[in-house]
Amino acid sequence: MNAKPFSIASIVEALFRHKWLVLILPTVIIGMGIAVALFAARSYRSEAKLFLQVGRESVGIDPTAQTGQQMISLQQQGRDAEVVSAIDLITSRGVRSEVVERLGADLILDGLMPSEEEVEKPAPNPIVAAVSGVLGNVMSTLKSIDPISDEEEALIELGENLVLDSERDSSIITVSYSSKSPAAAKHILQTLLDCYQDEHLRVHRNSGSRAFFQEQEQLLRAQLDESLERLRRAKTDLGVASIDTRRTNLENQLQSIQMSTYQAQAERAQAAASLADAQRQLGVVPERLVSSTKEIPNQGADLLRDQLYGLQVRQADLKARYNESHPLVLAIAEQVASAEKVASAESDVREETVSDINPIHRELNLSAKQRENALAGLNARLEALRDQEAAIVKDLEKLNADEVLLAQLERDKTLMSNKYFQYAENLEQARIDEALEDNRVSSVSIAQKPTFTEKPASPSKLLVALGSLAMAFGLTAASILGLEQLDDRVRQARVVSEETGLPVLTTIPQSAVHGRVLTS
Repeated sequence: MNAKPFSIASIVEALFRHKWLVLILPTVIIGMGIAVALFAARSYRSEAKLFLQVGRESVGIDPTAQTGQQMISLQQQGRDAEVVSAIDLITSRGVRSEVVERLGADLILDGLMPSEEEVEKPAPNPIVAAVSGVLGNVMSTLKSIDPISDEEEALIELGENLVLDSERDSSIITVSYSSKSPAAAKHILQTLLDCYQDEHLRVHRNSGSRAFFQEQEQLLRAQLDESLERLRRAKTDLGVASIDTRRTNLENQLQSIQMSTYQAQAERAQAAASLADAQRQLGVVPERLVSSTKEIPNQGADLLRDQLYGLQVRQADLKARYNESHPLVLAIAEQVASAEKVASAESDVREETVSDINPIHRELNLSAKQRENALAGLNARLEALRDQEAAIVKDLEKLNADEVLLAQLERDKTLMSNKYFQYAENLEQARIDEALEDNRVSSVSIAQKPTFTEKPASPSKLLVALGSLAMAFGLTAASILGLEQLDDRVRQARVVSEETGLPVLTTIPQSAVHGRVLTS
């Protein structure tokens, strides 16, 4: 059989056919919603906001994680991870157990402050009392299957009524708690925040770390003092204050000596060349020079002329007594001729010269002596510089040998100093941690204290109304649709004609009168 067609007319017909269902079912559901809105137990919500600052807990690690020579690799996390950690700690069983221990299970389960329980309450509505009694008996029966203590039930109740929320990229955590009275909700939430702050301080502190670091700091201080004393004694014995400073001084002295040696060698070469040049010039320049010249009568020429005159007188005398061919005449003539020849060669005057020491020769000689002295001085200077260089090199060799001992002592001192300051810093950090915990100082601040809200958070009248209307409409529509689908009677002539293939001659309206006619 084909599915029943739906149209506006068929829907209206179906509503009329089930008019009692359309009237009764929505009325019952809406009535139940009104009853819930009027008589359901009220729940009050208290809300607080926590602000997670960037503080010691955000960027610090436990002091004991930095001991020794190991380096701990940390992965930088954003504030979201810190917020998640805070939420996990707030909702942890440990914090909830502390709240139950401080307040007691009765306050959490009853949801009322002791002062509110003593106040005389109005008589409950009989219907609400009956329903509550039935539901209470059912819940008691279910709980009796797996019995638990009041403290455990309070823990469960606390976790169910606690709601935490945080926006993305926000350091604000919204904490809310619902209870049967606004005062109880506020008090329970305030106690929860106090327990969380105490637990937050506890988990970020390593108990006993201060005593450990204090003991290690004293031990390392004694070792550091001992290493400093050994280093001081070694420097005193070696006669140095600093290896590097001493080496620098020796290297500077050696460099100065080497530069002086190079300069003296150059000066010696220059002095030797100057001395050789002076000696060469002394061999060329004469030692003495003519200082003056004057003309004086030539006495030798005068004596020759006197002798010539005597010979001439002798010749005249001989010629007077002898003839020209006489041997004496010939001999005297020959002597006169020779004397005349010699006398004619002689000048009437002659030059007389006066010589003196050559000043150039004297200066060159003095310069040569000075250069010899300078060359001897330079040779002595070079010899002294060589001795000084050898002494400096020997001191450097000794210093290099002493450096091994001082380097070992310096290394021990540096190592002990680093250890000491590291443990001293960790000791100070541990002391600060204890002081912060004693004064309850942390990076968690209460941006908004728990609120006291007199308006009930549940049941929400708007939600109850919308739910009642939706349920009334949905259940009514579903009921009518289900009844129509279960009813296989044919109610339209067109459907009969399509199913049988025969024309419909007449239709009988559905009513009680026509139904009796048909049955009779």
